[in-house]
Amino acid sequence: MKKGSYLNRHIREGMNNFKRNGWMTVASVSSLTLMIFLIGITFLLLVNLNHMTTKVEKNVEIHAYLKEIDSEDVKILTSTIQTYDHVTSVTFISKHEGLQSFMKNLGDEGAAFQTLKNDNPLNDELVIKTEQPKDVAGVAKKVEKLALVDKVAYAKNVVGPLVTSTKIARLAGTIFIICLTLAAVHSVTNTIQITVLARKEEIQLRKLIGATNGFIRLPFFIEGSFIGLLGAIIASILILTGYYFVYLYFSRYIDLDFIELLSPLPLIPISCLFLLLFGVFIGMMGATSSLRRILKV
Repeated sequence: MKKGSYLNRHIREGMNNFKRNGWMTVASVSSLTLMIFLIGITFLLLVNLNHMTTKVEKNVEIHAYLKEIDSEDVKILTSTIQTYDHVTSVTFISKHEGLQSFMKNLGDEGAAFQTLKNDNPLNDELVIKTEQPKDVAGVAKKVEKLALVDKVAYAKNVVGPLVTSTKIARLAGTIFIICLTLAAVHSVTNTIQITVLARKEEIQLRKLIGATNGFIRLPFFIEGSFIGLLGAIIASILILTGYYFVYLYFSRYIDLDFIELLSPLPLIPISCLFLLLFGVFIGMMGATSSLRRILKV
């Protein structure tokens, strides 16, 4: 009972502090909402970028176009390439299968190429996949030197820039999130600092009569946590609604294999839960920062 009364007292005190600061609290919640919203958007961008990059990486292939060879030579060639370092799979595609796939990808326009069935200009080919995009160039050079291979093709202009761009985006996103987090903590600190300064003598008096730092901090922790939680709730609602509509738009109007957003479920609920906890954490950090000096007195 005493514990409940003790906690209720501090909750009431924390809520009174929240109300007492008026427009400063509103400004802090508003700025915190914006910062947490930007942090959430940046996080979702990085997660989806990683998803798209992984999908593209899995589809980076080497196409080895073969000379006129029989099935036994194909088996020998396939076995040879499979022994190369970093090669994960080697798939044979006959020129007939290649033409069928080409026509299918063209849809209705593919019917115009029916006449090529009897005079197929394509080559038989081997489709080679590697462990990572960075392995493609090295494997392609080795395959190109094989006597039974006519020529080799792969996305030379995609592999290198893709890896580099992804690394830069991840680094920039991480730095951006760290900067916003520090700014959010500073915003909460300034708001709670008003209450701390107004009650400086009372806090010092409590210390003199034996109140622990934890006893003094608790109502300010509650105030900071509530500011952070409220900002995170508003930001989460905006992110939940915005991402859902963006996902629907991409699903309906963007028809590119490598541009595919992650499904809102379970991504958004998990992200919003993270943001709520993050908001409370920021609020507590702000409260700790605002009390650091005065509790040393």
